[in-house]
Amino acid sequence: MPKSLSTSPKKVFRRDFTLMVIGQIISLFGNAILRFSLSVCVLDMTGSAGAFAGISALSMVPTILLSPVGGVLADRVSRKRIMAALDFVTAAMLIVFTFFFQSTPSVALIGAAMVILSIIQSFYQPSVQASIPSLVEQEGLMTANGTVAQVNALANLLGPILGGVLYGVVGLFPVLYVSIVCFFFSAVMECFLRIPFIRQEKRGGAFRTVVTDFSEALHFLSKEREGLLQLLFLVAGINLFFSAMVIVGLPYLIKIFLGLSSQMYGLAQGAMGVGSILGGIFAGVVAKKMKFSNSHVLLLVTGIMTLPMGLSVITGQWPWASFGIILVSVTAMMCCTTLFSVYAQTILQKLTPTGLLGKVSSFIMVICMCALPLGQALYGVLFDWTQRYSFTIVLLAGAVSILLAVLSRKMLKKFADLDGGEELPAQNSVIET
Repeated sequence: MPKSLSTSPKKVFRRDFTLMVIGQIISLFGNAILRFSLSVCVLDMTGSAGAFAGISALSMVPTILLSPVGGVLADRVSRKRIMAALDFVTAAMLIVFTFFFQSTPSVALIGAAMVILSIIQSFYQPSVQASIPSLVEQEGLMTANGTVAQVNALANLLGPILGGVLYGVVGLFPVLYVSIVCFFFSAVMECFLRIPFIRQEKRGGAFRTVVTDFSEALHFLSKEREGLLQLLFLVAGINLFFSAMVIVGLPYLIKIFLGLSSQMYGLAQGAMGVGSILGGIFAGVVAKKMKFSNSHVLLLVTGIMTLPMGLSVITGQWPWASFGIILVSVTAMMCCTTLFSVYAQTILQKLTPTGLLGKVSSFIMVICMCALPLGQALYGVLFDWTQRYSFTIVLLAGAVSILLAVLSRKMLKKFADLDGGEELPAQNSVIET
C-alpha cells in the first residue's frame, strides 16, 4: 500500500473531524438500536422470515433510488446543514411514530417508519462520506476512513446488544425514547461543524441538475478505467448471494430455527460489530502490506466462513454450540469485509475530484446495493420454504460467494497500478463495497 495512505493522528483528529465523529457515534448508536428493535418486533409479531425480509427489502428501495439524488445534494448544498436538518427530522418522525404505535401497533406502521428512515439515510450518508476529505489532509484519509468504519462498527456492536436487552426486558418504547434523544443531540453537535463548502454553479432546473450530475458520475466511473463497472456489478453479485443471506438468515437461524432469544440475536449482531472494529483497527496495519489487486483473498475468506455457519445448524440439536460457531463466523466475515471496504473507500476519495465525491459515492452505493432488496426477498421465501433444511440455503450462499471471490481475482488485477509508488495516480478510478 502507498505510504501516503497512512499518517499521524495529529493530521486527522482536528476539531471539526472529531466533532463529526462524536456526532456520528451518537446518531449511529440511536439508529443501530432502533433498526434492530424494529426488525425483531416484526419477526416477533409475524414469526415469518418472509415478512421480516419483505419489510427489510422494502426499506432499502428508497436508499437505492434516492442515493444519487443525495449525492448531488451533497455536492450543491452545505453538508453541515444537510446532516443537522436530517437528524432533527428523524427525531421528530420518531416522536410521531411512537404516538401512533402506542395506540395502533402494526407491522405496516413499522414498515412505513423503516422506509422513512431509509429515505433520510439516502440523503444523510452521502454528505458524511463527501465531508471526510474536506476535514482531513489528503494523507490522512486512510486513518479517517478507518476511524469512521470503527465508529460504524462500534454502533453496530453496542446498539444491537443494548437494543436486545432493552427490547427483551422492557419492550420497544424505551428503545424509541433513547433513539429520539440520540438523534436530537447528534443534530445539535452537527450545528457546530465547520465544513468547507463551495457552491457549484447551477445548470438549470433541479431535474436537469440531477440528470447532468448523475451523467458526470457515470462517465467518470465508466470511461476512466476499463473494467470498473464490471467490478461493481460483481460486488452487487456478492451482495445478492452473501450479504442478503446474512441479513435475513442471521435472525431467522437464531430466533426461529435455533429457538434462542432476542438477546442472543443482539449478541450475534454485536459480534458483527466486533468484526468491523477489528477490521478498522487492522486497516492501518494489514493494508500497508496487502496489495489491492490481491484483496480478493479477503472476499474469499468471507465466503469460506459462511460454510461453518451453515454446517453448525444442520441438526439444530445443540443450539448453543451452533450459536458459538455463528458468532465466530460472522466476526471473521465482518473483519474481512471491513478491511476491503476501508481500502476501497480511501482509493475512491483520493482519486475522485472534490466536486464529484458526493455523486460518485452515491452512484457506487446504488450499484453495490441494488441487489440487496432482491436478495432479501429471495432469501425470505427460501428460508420459509426450506424451514428444517435452512442450512442448505446458507451453504449454497457460501459456495456461490466463494466462486464470485475467485472470479474477482482476475478483475482486481486490472487495478494493480494502484498498489505501487509514493503517490496514487490522479483522477483515475475507484471501487467501493
